[in-house]
Amino acid sequence: MDIKKEYDSFRKKLSFLKWLDPFTYIEILLRKFHPEKENPSNTDKLIDNVVYIVSALILAFLLYTLLGLLLNTSSPMVIVSSSSMVPEMYRGDIIVLYGEKNLKAKEVNFDGSISDKMYLEYGKTFPDPVEKFIDTSTGQIIVKLNTAEEIQIGEEKFPVTKDGDTIVYFSQYSQKDIIHRAVAKINATDGVFFLTKGAANPSLDQECVKETTATGQTVYLACISKKAVSEEEVKGKAVFRIPLVGCIKIWVFDNIPAFFATGKLPSDFYGVC
Repeated sequence: MDIKKEYDSFRKKLSFLKWLDPFTYIEILLRKFHPEKENPSNTDKLIDNVVYIVSALILAFLLYTLLGLLLNTSSPMVIVSSSSMVPEMYRGDIIVLYGEKNLKAKEVNFDGSISDKMYLEYGKTFPDPVEKFIDTSTGQIIVKLNTAEEIQIGEEKFPVTKDGDTIVYFSQYSQKDIIHRAVAKINATDGVFFLTKGAANPSLDQECVKETTATGQTVYLACISKKAVSEEEVKGKAVFRIPLVGCIKIWVFDNIPAFFATGKLPSDFYGVC
């Protein structure tokens, strides 16, 4: 058997697939206005490269926009940037989102408005998220972080489970997209809101620990988002995971800058990413 001949024959049979490649049409259009030369100059090569790069950016934008229309969301894909969802999602995973309104989570009714309130004003977590005690042998204050097991909203108390959808929302408090599981869906008088939690995090995103500084100032610690996530703020729910493909972006924009600035990788560095 002549392997080369068989390969050439196979390529010819599949040659029609080139018409599915958008760059085939870009090449045809480019050669119409800028014919290929036998000995192209550096300027000719530069023109070709610029056309291909610009075309790739335009095609990527169009594909992303089309994907957003098909998936009913302005953010069809996000890259996981932390280890807060391990082992369900890892840093560098690309998550495909779908814009779903009927999101799944434990539903609870609350007779009141919560859009302008912090979680600690209408809800409580069990056990207490933070415990402090004094080590009798050293006299030091020990801080223990407890994993949230139950939530109480109004008079209703229910367990924290993994039955809810994993959603993406932008946290004004943290100034970044958060991809965490919805553990409660609150039907309040001023709308529908969600409480969220990372799989690897002990407490809810909205669990702000109130502390008073030595100067008497009140500060809130540990929370990722000060308020519950409104239904309108949800960008979509996770429907598909592409493992580690986003690691290139993570290395370029997070890992390498952090290493040069501090001499070590970010605290969220997890394996490859």
